[in-house]
Amino acid sequence: MLPIGMPCSKRDVNLKKKPVHFLTNYYLFGFYPDDEKVKRFLFFSLLLSFSCLFASDSPSFLFRWKWNEGQVLELNEYHDVIFRMGNRSIAREDRNRVLLKTLRCDNNACDVFSFFDTYIRYGKTEGPFQKDKAFESKFTIFRNGKYVVPDEYIMPNLRSFPTFPDAPIQTGDSWKLPAEESFDFNGERIKVKVEPEYMLLGRSRWQFQNNSGNAEKITYTYPIFYDAREERKTRGQAPVKIFGFARGSVFFNVEKGLPEYKEVKLSYTFILADGTIQEANYDIKGIYQYRKSLNPLEKEKVTADVLKDLIVSGDTPGKDKETPVTVRQTEEGVTFSLDSILFDFNESKLKEEAEEAVKKIASILKKYPDREIRVSGHTDNIGKKEYNERLSEERAKSVLKELVQKHGMDESKISFKGYADTQPIVSNDSEENRAKNRRVDITIILD
Repeated sequence: MLPIGMPCSKRDVNLKKKPVHFLTNYYLFGFYPDDEKVKRFLFFSLLLSFSCLFASDSPSFLFRWKWNEGQVLELNEYHDVIFRMGNRSIAREDRNRVLLKTLRCDNNACDVFSFFDTYIRYGKTEGPFQKDKAFESKFTIFRNGKYVVPDEYIMPNLRSFPTFPDAPIQTGDSWKLPAEESFDFNGERIKVKVEPEYMLLGRSRWQFQNNSGNAEKITYTYPIFYDAREERKTRGQAPVKIFGFARGSVFFNVEKGLPEYKEVKLSYTFILADGTIQEANYDIKGIYQYRKSLNPLEKEKVTADVLKDLIVSGDTPGKDKETPVTVRQTEEGVTFSLDSILFDFNESKLKEEAEEAVKKIASILKKYPDREIRVSGHTDNIGKKEYNERLSEERAKSVLKELVQKHGMDESKISFKGYADTQPIVSNDSEENRAKNRRVDITIILD
């Protein structure tokens, strides 16, 4: 008999289901059958027990990843982050864009090529994110969710969440399977083995920003512990001890065999060799989107369509006319380049003619609302590096501000970064070429 107020006991998928017992010797506790309180106790206990029996008849599902070769899964994560050291704390917001492309699949697993782009925004503010870092990785995702990542790759840092049992599971079932967290401290790598405890809560609704859905909700929790002294390893700037706790939820579409949405809370304490204690807390929300991978011909068509739209807008030159805007296909997608003549010398404020050019570009960008837009500033190799970095960043921010504030672009899908002279499109060996490298690029990301 289940005590009053207790939920149905969860089923460990590694154990056989036990029968429910309804009879208990209440005389041992001084209760008698004609006692009204005992009658009510028995009634509610039997009712709860029967509800557990019906719950045990809920449908079972075999959870598996069902993607195939050539599919693209995009994950956009939004992180609220707080770092603490002593009495100081720093609030930061991160955005991670993860693109997973299947290269080869069989009945057991898929080999995946992935991009990881990170963006940051300091303080609890609104506004655009600044492009931070980029990583690439090749790894394997098994049909049950297990990851195998070669040692050469930093990402993904959270691996094998969730991993599914080999047998079908139903609402209320729980299981434990190994996973891993990977930390990178200025090139020093630490991998921590963890064992999350999962539980299937059943079909639930999720909502984030303007997106929502219904999927099977899986929750998990696990402690984190690492002690370099136990492994007899000496570390440079890496912590000698890490401990913390994690809990998360994943909404998984069983029919499609792919995740839809996730929420994760991570709390870490890092102890350095000199005794310094640092803390980090992450509140993560992530939404998955499924894309069709564009082949080279399809990318060329998008570029041609953009050029056609630009010609119609009147911003592409005729035979006897030069323009401050050019279009080219790049590895990332389709890029508009704004010539430096759209800015005054050593200034980041857009000229009037530049505002008109950005307006025409914005009308084209709005035709691709599901695509990420990146704005990047570039200089030639003349001048000090620090100055060029600041100027290129300020010009990129100026163009982004114009797109968002005057033309209603969604700032959550636009980022900026200043690259100074690190990404020239031609050699800086002449004044003509240096002029081409002084530019602001607006890129529609196609991958």
